[in-house]
Amino acid sequence: MEYVNSDFTPLSIEEQMKFCSFKSYIREKDKEGEVLLLYRGEEQKNVRRRLFGDQSDFETGDLFQRAFYFGEKARHFSVDHFDENREFLTGINDCSERTLEFIFERISNVINTPERRNRVLQNTSRKFRDYFNEPRNCRNFVESINAYTEQTKLKARDYYLYWLHIAGSPGIRIETQLVSTSVEKRVAMGFSKVNKNPKEKLIFHYFIPKPFHAHAIAPWVSDHHQSVVTGCGLPTYKALGLYPRQREVAVKGALFPHFILGVGLISENRFVVNSHFREIDENDFEQVSKVGFSIDQSNFAERIFDTGYIRWGQTDLNGNFDQSDV
Repeated sequence: MEYVNSDFTPLSIEEQMKFCSFKSYIREKDKEGEVLLLYRGEEQKNVRRRLFGDQSDFETGDLFQRAFYFGEKARHFSVDHFDENREFLTGINDCSERTLEFIFERISNVINTPERRNRVLQNTSRKFRDYFNEPRNCRNFVESINAYTEQTKLKARDYYLYWLHIAGSPGIRIETQLVSTSVEKRVAMGFSKVNKNPKEKLIFHYFIPKPFHAHAIAPWVSDHHQSVVTGCGLPTYKALGLYPRQREVAVKGALFPHFILGVGLISENRFVVNSHFREIDENDFEQVSKVGFSIDQSNFAERIFDTGYIRWGQTDLNGNFDQSDV
């Protein structure tokens, strides 16, 4: 494996040793349960489309510089255009009644989609299926969630969005505010369809710190969201969702650049290291493992106009998110 900068310049021996030391540190933190190492497979053309509003401006080196500044955001932030009449999932904090009704309807749709039938039967209980198959329960679903605080409502919403996100097109796709990752690198490589065109394939190496529920939804990793739903008296599903072998963790909003270790170029056996790594030393490893790399994003709102993103999100690392339009 060759370690390179964003412009593909190989790291010096000292830089490579420091980065390998940091990766080992993060791996140990992962084993301790203090951080969670994640992987996301993608195609360069998709990342390029999101990071460059004008494709004529594209240069390969700039792709990674931008990725380490803007991150990799959910589809809601790049392709989810909606008109004034849309009343559901309009924002990262949208827990409106129409959004809850939409979630109920989409769960029912997945349950009744022939292509998902076997998956549904294997990974949901009869109680779950019967509840969402009965249209009259939609009002109960909305009222059960609305009886709680805004934060509790949001956790319940995100719990069911995780299930719909994993379900794919019968669930939600362009409206999703979640980014698919896996704790298994081989799964991420499968997501990137590496065998079809290996030169186009990327693997984002990412980590999130505890508490994991402040950054992502993964009931099999942290039962926080499921506990909230249980408290609401609503049916739960098998913690790994419809595709247990994928061991998916749905990161909320974006793979923020502060937590991107780097990007692997599969066909070239090269690893592009996050450019902000160069600004830290070994005394900073503990702090970075908790809050990520320090990045000056003071002109973020101006620079994002040069990308293909139509909105962006922010987090305070405590589970609170905000959204702004470009």
